[in-house]
Amino acid sequence: MQKSDCVRGLITLLLSVNLLLTGCSPHHATASTAATAPTLATSAPQTEALQQAPAQHVIAPIVSLAPAASVLVVNRIRESVPADYLRVGFFPSQPTVTTLARPGAVRAFLTATAQYEPPLTLQQQPLYSGLEDQPAQYLVAMRCHVPNPAAVDAILATWPNVFAAILRDHPVTPADCAAPTDPAVQVSCFAAGYKDTPGDNVPIALAQTLDYAATLQQPANAALATWLQRNYGIYPAFSGLGYSAKDSYNLGPKAPMDAQQILTGSISSEYLLKNVTLAAAGCRCITVAPYTGRSVDPLDPNFIDQAGGDGSCTTVPKLQKAQ
Repeated sequence: MQKSDCVRGLITLLLSVNLLLTGCSPHHATASTAATAPTLATSAPQTEALQQAPAQHVIAPIVSLAPAASVLVVNRIRESVPADYLRVGFFPSQPTVTTLARPGAVRAFLTATAQYEPPLTLQQQPLYSGLEDQPAQYLVAMRCHVPNPAAVDAILATWPNVFAAILRDHPVTPADCAAPTDPAVQVSCFAAGYKDTPGDNVPIALAQTLDYAATLQQPANAALATWLQRNYGIYPAFSGLGYSAKDSYNLGPKAPMDAQQILTGSISSEYLLKNVTLAAAGCRCITVAPYTGRSVDPLDPNFIDQAGGDGSCTTVPKLQKAQ
């Protein structure tokens, strides 16, 4: 056997071993074919050492593809606000949507996308946000990947957070609160008077906050309640616990809810974001006209990403799962 044959044989053997270790190249990322991976910053000596080190074959560790436990997902989106949100609305005629909520509102309610994967049907999804599917109306659905958290100032929608946000949105001084007549100033002064006092009894600690907030819903303060509705979307169905009350869309004298229903239906975390433009919130948005069977089609967040306009709402003929 010639020396060249030995060399070729050795190369073939090495290639075979490499294939056994890494698999076929089309199914594995390489420096030339894979998308560029995020780069970790390194100091100059570290970079130089990496450049001088001989190339080594590194076998990637096995990573579990199983979804995170639900309790970890909930913990993550409540202890720190997420950056990925959903918002759904229904309109009697085809709307022009440019901001998260109606123009002029201060903030808008959104929910965390992580709670709705895999997707629910359109009939199911709004219920958990305190809404209800409206088959005869236009659907607007947006998914927002917030690029600049400071621009939206997202909060988990609890009363302590709401009071703090109102003061950031409408700062007041003690002089402003001496004898206010403007509902905006009155609400801000009311928020300034809130104290979140720690306690060693959960019902008592909660009662202090809920009793204080309930003052805004008393008949004597109807003007303040109306101001909260128009500017913050806070209606009587808002509990301030950081959860939407499921099946609360028709809440009223003819459809009351007891504490058991409200607490049992507190399932989906809700957030208040500043009412910025869709572009500023990183939203993709779709508009869907009524059609037969729309209610049982999936409201897939990934489909909104694929089909939605970037910072604007695109009309699509039908809801479907992402391709």
